[in-house]
Amino acid sequence: MELASAIIGGVLAAVCAVPFVLITQGRKKREKKMLQSLITLADQHDCKISEHEFCSDFTIGIDKTKHFVFFIKKTKTKETLQYVDLNAIQSCKVNNIGRTFRNKDGQHREIERLELSFTPKAKDLGTINFEFYDAEINMQLSGELQAIQKWSKIVDLQFKA
Repeated sequence: MELASAIIGGVLAAVCAVPFVLITQGRKKREKKMLQSLITLADQHDCKISEHEFCSDFTIGIDKTKHFVFFIKKTKTKETLQYVDLNAIQSCKVNNIGRTFRNKDGQHREIERLELSFTPKAKDLGTINFEFYDAEINMQLSGELQAIQKWSKIVDLQFKA
């Protein structure tokens, strides 16, 4: 009887663990593929990724030697590949686009979009935006706010280097 209970318990534990293993493997495979795309994009500009980060549907990386930032965002319908030469950029800021509303608990802010915005030195060129989050695509934030703040600091340090 004890052996049967142990076998049933082992089988149930395995059945419960399998989905977590499959999800982890799928995420690692997706991250590896996105990193390879990021490296390929950097190679096209004769750069090497010295630091990178994955977050939900995008990856961002930087070549700290040549001062380039690379960004790839994959959604169900499209893939966006972007890069910025920081030598041609005047400033970088976080665009936190949203709305504020009041309810019985007080005033709250809802984030609708997060962008890392690069302003070029040349006035005739427009800003370049890396879209970290869009509420119309993703229902909730999953680390994008922390990632955009971190990368804003990383880019600011490149301006001082």
